[in-house]
Amino acid sequence: MTGRVLLQVLKVVGVSVPVTWLWLEWGRAAYGRLFTQLTIPIFGMLGMTHVMPLGARDRFINYLPFLILMIVTPRMTLLRRAVGIAVGFVLIFFVHVLFVYAAEVVGVQGGEVNRQDIYEKMLPFILLCDAFPFVLWIVIAKDFVREVSAKLFQTATPPKASK
Repeated sequence: MTGRVLLQVLKVVGVSVPVTWLWLEWGRAAYGRLFTQLTIPIFGMLGMTHVMPLGARDRFINYLPFLILMIVTPRMTLLRRAVGIAVGFVLIFFVHVLFVYAAEVVGVQGGEVNRQDIYEKMLPFILLCDAFPFVLWIVIAKDFVREVSAKLFQTATPPKASK
């Protein structure tokens, strides 16, 4: 048991380190450019032609835990893993769009609102943005999560009463 856990931890570290390095060295800037190119027309259709989501790349690192979890989750078929990653990336992108939209609406509609008020109004969107990749992974890896949860939260069967 301990050997399997250690092997899984090494697998997570072995995937996390290079993926994080790639994100920091190349991915963050590339995603920032892609996000900007794709969202300017989206925000334009919403009548928000002044929105320039240039700072988004630093906030949206949550692709990493999703990707890492999808790669290291055991007993997931290759098709489920590949489709889950592809669909997950698209859904995470739209959560990022919602986040930038919400930030713009809160900032614009608030007028002379102070930073604390903006933060309080943005908190639900911050939580959604940060938690969404994990919730998405739970949905995609539901069989694995169910199995692990059952083992972790298994209750001891009470002994039968003697007659």
